[in-house]
Amino acid sequence: MSDSCNVPADAGSAACVRPDNAGEAWKILVIDDEPDVREIMAISLEDAGYQTISAPDGETGLRELAAHSPQILITDIKMPGMSGLEVLEKARQIRPDTQVIITTGFADIKKAITALQNDASDFITKPVDDTTLHLALKRAMQRYRDRKELADYTRLLEQTVLNQEKILHQEKMMSLGRLAASMVHEINNPLSGILNYIRLMIRLTEKPGWDDAARDRFKNYLAVINQETQRCADLVSGLLAFSRKSGPGSCLVDICELLDYSLKLCNHKLELSDIILERSCQPDIPRVSGDFNQLQQCLINLIFNSIDAIGAGDGTADMPGPDSGGTCAGVSGRPGPEPRGRIWVNGYKDENQVCIQVKDNGRGISPDHLPCIFEPFFTTKDHGHGVGLGLSTVYGIIEHHSGTIAVKSTPGRGTCFTIRLPAADRAAPAEETSNV
Repeated sequence: MSDSCNVPADAGSAACVRPDNAGEAWKILVIDDEPDVREIMAISLEDAGYQTISAPDGETGLRELAAHSPQILITDIKMPGMSGLEVLEKARQIRPDTQVIITTGFADIKKAITALQNDASDFITKPVDDTTLHLALKRAMQRYRDRKELADYTRLLEQTVLNQEKILHQEKMMSLGRLAASMVHEINNPLSGILNYIRLMIRLTEKPGWDDAARDRFKNYLAVINQETQRCADLVSGLLAFSRKSGPGSCLVDICELLDYSLKLCNHKLELSDIILERSCQPDIPRVSGDFNQLQQCLINLIFNSIDAIGAGDGTADMPGPDSGGTCAGVSGRPGPEPRGRIWVNGYKDENQVCIQVKDNGRGISPDHLPCIFEPFFTTKDHGHGVGLGLSTVYGIIEHHSGTIAVKSTPGRGTCFTIRLPAADRAAPAEETSNV
């Protein structure tokens, strides 16, 4: 076999190129029941720099196809036993990316057209001359490259989507870990109360001659136990719903309900941080179409960022309260003893859009950092306190919901994030409403 490239000048230059532009030459499998035809075609192909494999019939050719994985297969359409059309069909099952060229006599043109309809790359008529052969090979090679590039690009897109899903779930698990750490204390408090009340009830049952006062105390203890147990159940079910890994869904999401569920999970973290959160939501706010779980992840992420920002600042700056009409301008806080910081979460409608604002009176964001905050892996937090995926994930989720997120911030005076989502049709079927 020769490594030269003696191809007819009018056949084009593509015949010299390797399948991946490097490595061994193109492999071509020739199937024909006539030995002279196989020999002449092999000499011509090897002289042009191809690596050839020959087979006298369809069954042998298919075994060679499976063993050597050639990029191109040239088969006669009319052979004893297995025909070229049958070879084409079985070759597609064995190695779908192999390009098949059919050789045929003039009497078999209709069969050749059938072969093209069954995804053959090309057909050439006998007797085969070098120029026609190499032109057909050039077209087959280009088709092979195009399909390989398309397959590679498809795999890249699939991997990109998979990586985005992994990042999204990883960021959610980080938020869940922070939630769970504070929930341990919040769940421990009602459990301690339940245990104490159960002990009191045991003592009551041991006393003889119950009167109405003892019976009332017993009922009150039961009511407290019921209330605290329900509180624990709500917290645990909220955590389970938030941690649930499921594919993106679409339903009608009630924004006020979204705020309530999110704040319920963040409440104890806020108390531990000595931060007051004020929530407001217009009662007639339209619903939005989207994934409740993902939107909840966005809101919790923004609240946690505000908690971190207040923790790093003095929490004394003035910021707008819930009556600010959805603006981000600063106003004075309420009189009285001031907590460490404040966060305002506000849901309202603006024409055909639904808006969610998360504002805080923390340290704010530097003007130099502001253009970068939605970039992946950008973070100003200390090592071990974040990897810079939170806001990038939020941005991706909101963009996927055909919405926008904007930020305004003044160093020392706090930050205001505004999410805008398109309002959904309120006349949608009731069964599509949000659920957790």
